[in-house]
Amino acid sequence: MITGSTRVFGLLGHPVRHSLSPAMHNELFRRARVDAIYVAFDVSPARAGAVADAIRTLALSGVNLPGPVTERVLPGLDALSESARLAGAVNVVVREEGALVGHNTDGEGYVRALVEEMGVAPQGRRAIVLGAGGTGRAVAAALATHGAVGVHLLNRTEARAERACQALAATFPGTRFSAGPLTAAGFAAHAPAADLVVNCTSGEAVVTVATLDVRALARGAVWTDANYWMSEPPQLVACAAHGVRIQRGIGMLMHQGALSFGLFTAKTVDADTIRGVLDIGGW
Repeated sequence: MITGSTRVFGLLGHPVRHSLSPAMHNELFRRARVDAIYVAFDVSPARAGAVADAIRTLALSGVNLPGPVTERVLPGLDALSESARLAGAVNVVVREEGALVGHNTDGEGYVRALVEEMGVAPQGRRAIVLGAGGTGRAVAAALATHGAVGVHLLNRTEARAERACQALAATFPGTRFSAGPLTAAGFAAHAPAADLVVNCTSGEAVVTVATLDVRALARGAVWTDANYWMSEPPQLVACAAHGVRIQRGIGMLMHQGALSFGLFTAKTVDADTIRGVLDIGGW
């Protein structure tokens, strides 16, 4: 029963109607007997800069943030975790003793799903990350944290990828970071040596990703698409035909969800529990 003391959590961004997060978190709250509710707020990207003020005004206990909000919310927060600092973006905000603290679970969620689903650890691997936004930078940082020897960031605006590489290289001297344009030629130059490819792009970049020639990848490489809501993400069919192993983003979502739930409630939940909650099989 919702009362005046029920804590409110939510997803703030656009679009959000496709999200599995409300169903996931509300069922987890019920099972853990947490007096809380999780709702989706559709927030125009034009209002992304006002999200921190909205969290304070509405006294929300915590939120998840997708897309452009992950970066534009930063100036309004009181503190950042190490994961958020490295990513330069926030996808979870939690109210802690009145202060808004930003976290980022994208990278760790990806790595946990990679190990669990594909049996592949980042240590000693070389990766191509498509997209240098918040998710791409979080994934790049997590790969380096877990021992990747090389991470190449491809972005439509190459300067953005270069800035991300410079920032990450200062923290992870053991990982070689490089940047390039998100083009067919930019991909082809690094694909033969790549063990992992992570597509962190969305929107208009889908068309560009579809032009990349995955035949340049070694058979047995892993291609991950972070866009779990897309029914037909670009290149998965082509990868499978070439012998490249494919991973959809649902596993990453579940591990992100487990990490978020822990930040919201200080309670532990595993990805298998979330898979049962969402009734997802075969991922």
